[in-house]
Amino acid sequence: MPLAAAVVALLAIAVAVKHFWPASRPARVTIESGDYNGIDVSRHQGRIDWQRVAADPKIQFVYIKATEGVSLVDRYYERNFEQARAAGLKVGSYHFFTSYKSARAQFDNFKRHVDKSAQDLLPMVDVEEAGNRRATRQSLQPHLQEFMELVRAEYGQYPLLYSQYKFYNTLLAPEFNRYFIFIARYGRAEPVLRGGGKYNIWQYTERGHVDGISGAVDLDRFCNGTTLDDILL
Repeated sequence: MPLAAAVVALLAIAVAVKHFWPASRPARVTIESGDYNGIDVSRHQGRIDWQRVAADPKIQFVYIKATEGVSLVDRYYERNFEQARAAGLKVGSYHFFTSYKSARAQFDNFKRHVDKSAQDLLPMVDVEEAGNRRATRQSLQPHLQEFMELVRAEYGQYPLLYSQYKFYNTLLAPEFNRYFIFIARYGRAEPVLRGGGKYNIWQYTERGHVDGISGAVDLDRFCNGTTLDDILL
């Protein structure tokens, strides 16, 4: 084959490979054990000593599970919320969402137990594989959008949207990329949202340790220029 023809052929192969292969892999970052800005908790953390937690200068925010579905209330929610705020922490509340229940009924459950006037942070909606295992994009997205609109109407801002990395990219991206995103991806590989979206908080481990909590806890860090001011209600 003439040299010129060989070069053209190699260029064609390179273009084809670039088209079908990702331009780059997710960046790997070095995360130290103390590299976090906040935590999120539920009944799974048991009884928490919030004064000791609040003594950690790195913790700027705390999200506490309030409700799930149309009737469940986390049994530690009221205690956690009151004691965390009394300790001087900035606190927000979240709802565990399922596409199999009415969005309105789930919102009503959240609203009954989450006092708007007491919240420091944007409400958060937790949407993940648990509770949505048979969901499709068509079944999940309209219900979630309805819930988010109801939150905005009541609390004045759209909720922070928490989801797992793979689940979010499969069922929610890129349509929901315009919202504040709280993404869970464990390890050192940074999340990359389908459609080029920007995530605001990265939950990089579920096995963190914070003084005042006896077991493991999720550790969360601000990303992409996000600060505490961005999530204040």
